[in-house]
Amino acid sequence: MRAVLRQTPRVTPALRHALRVLSAIAAALAAGLACGALRAPYWAVVIGGLCAAALGFWLERDVLTGPDTASRKDFPLILAAGFGFFAVVGVGLVSVGYLTAAWLRL
Repeated sequence: MRAVLRQTPRVTPALRHALRVLSAIAAALAAGLACGALRAPYWAVVIGGLCAAALGFWLERDVLTGPDTASRKDFPLILAAGFGFFAVVGVGLVSVGYLTAAWLRL
């Protein structure tokens, strides 16, 4: 599917980037809804958030490891800060999904 998206002239790099970001957000919310519907303990929410962060980090690896970033001397610090940011956002989105499922009593 990745090769098909690259060959289509309608899918611009900005659209590909937006689709990757939205897919990571949707996965985090879906994990939170599933945890909330199953009444999972909070450690499952944290693990789901870290998995969503890893997914977002993996989907954005070409941007994070681009030639502009990789040539900097503080590259490991940039990668660590990027994953930390994804982890905070991922756990937050999974928590929002969990709260939504609990509120709607799914």
